[in-house]
Amino acid sequence: MTELRIVPEEEPESVPRAASPALEYYASELKRHREAAGLTQAQLAGLISYSKSMVSMVETAKRSPLDTREGGRIASKFTECCDEALNTGGALARILPLLDGSNDPYPPWFRPYAHLESEATAIYKYDSQSMPGLLQTEAYARALTKCLFPVPSEEEIDKLVSARMRRQGIFDRQSPPHVFFVVDEAVLKRRIGTVAVMEQQLQRLLDEANRPTVNLLVMPFRTGGHPAVDGSYSVLDLPDGESALYVEGPGNATITMMAHEVRSAQLRFLALCGAALPPSHSADLIEKYMGEA
Repeated sequence: MTELRIVPEEEPESVPRAASPALEYYASELKRHREAAGLTQAQLAGLISYSKSMVSMVETAKRSPLDTREGGRIASKFTECCDEALNTGGALARILPLLDGSNDPYPPWFRPYAHLESEATAIYKYDSQSMPGLLQTEAYARALTKCLFPVPSEEEIDKLVSARMRRQGIFDRQSPPHVFFVVDEAVLKRRIGTVAVMEQQLQRLLDEANRPTVNLLVMPFRTGGHPAVDGSYSVLDLPDGESALYVEGPGNATITMMAHEVRSAQLRFLALCGAALPPSHSADLIEKYMGEA
């Protein structure tokens, strides 16, 4: 099972593993907003009329902030009070749905990232092994999921593919994010599924690249070594002016908002764009592979 490790802005103290990645995410965000407000746990407790122990237990992911379920909606008075006291603009309340995954289509370890991605104002993504999830056709996503080992059940495949298609709804937002993709040439060359599936997928890349908010570049083989030769990653610009770095690998995934790590990834992405083919040449290379699929 993939494990999500969330890194706050400061190096964390020794904290026991939480019951769920979503609870750890909520805990790290509460601590981040409290410290940004210049408050101690005791001071925050005084403002919201909860005990310091309650604040401490939630911040260390030992206790859920959820209170009750009102009809189909989960409720948290603690969260309402914290959002008001810390002037977060409802940031903590927006995390609450992640704590109740009964109707969430995403795997538990992926939910924190999916939540951030859905609100991002800009996304910078490099992929070295497969098409970016935001650009995958349903047929390609299904064929790719069947490559996993052990192979998921048909029910699991349906759920994973449905969740991936749902993520693509960000392009239809009233104010869609600006998205910058760099894909390795290997992604174009590696056939996933049938010839028809690959042709359809490559055409999808060309179509999406025509969106005014999408920029798609290809990293060609002839470049040789490049700034992201160590692997795929994503950087998200968030509405509150902060940014997050997401890295996923076999058996683990990490979200960090530590400024020096995010800044390093941003600079690496800029260098990556400089080493990639320009948009028109990238489109030409995609068309070349369409003819060879």
